[in-house]
Amino acid sequence: MSWFIIVAVIILVMAAVVAVGLLKKPAARTKEHPYRRIDALFTPAERSFFGVLNQAVGNSAAVFGKVRVADVIAPEKGMPRGDWQRAFNRISSKHFDFLLCDKENLSVLCAIELNDASHSSEKRKRRDEFLSGVCEAAGVPLIQLAAKAAYSVSEIQSLLSPHVPFDAARGKVAIEPKKSMKTCPKCSSEMVVRVAKKGKYAGKHFWACSTYPKCKYIEAANA
Repeated sequence: MSWFIIVAVIILVMAAVVAVGLLKKPAARTKEHPYRRIDALFTPAERSFFGVLNQAVGNSAAVFGKVRVADVIAPEKGMPRGDWQRAFNRISSKHFDFLLCDKENLSVLCAIELNDASHSSEKRKRRDEFLSGVCEAAGVPLIQLAAKAAYSVSEIQSLLSPHVPFDAARGKVAIEPKKSMKTCPKCSSEMVVRVAKKGKYAGKHFWACSTYPKCKYIEAANA
């Protein structure tokens, strides 16, 4: 019986030693830099619009994407420090989808917001209303554009024309609409740029007839 007690005591002591060791074992450390790379700067919808926007702007302006509002607009000078900081905080985490700047001095010409279905929520409506007020106060033209499957180059140029110097006296005209517009060889309608949504060409741009599905003519974007 005494040997049984001795063995039991030894087992208990060993179990206690193991338990203490486990308690003293340091917890797994969190990574010092817990970050990952995002696959692309733009969403598929933004990438599609970006291609058409570059065509519409041509050499008339520099196009930037995902620009922080606070890099373009700042609270007024002379405000009390607390008020200034609160005003700055309200714009510091917001960004413009696209920003057009003068190619020579990079002064801001206008900002563009591409509004998808998420902008119909009350929270996004309040955000959009606030941003519109900020831009109006700062004198930054803001173009709100609904996201859609296809865009017309001429339509985008028309929206930008009050702000982008297409006819600026810089030695040459940046865009020549008659030459830049593509016409469908089957029905003579205007062609628009689309982005393949699936298949082996997913994410690739291509030209398609603006009257689709009435006319289903397409061709490669680099054709």
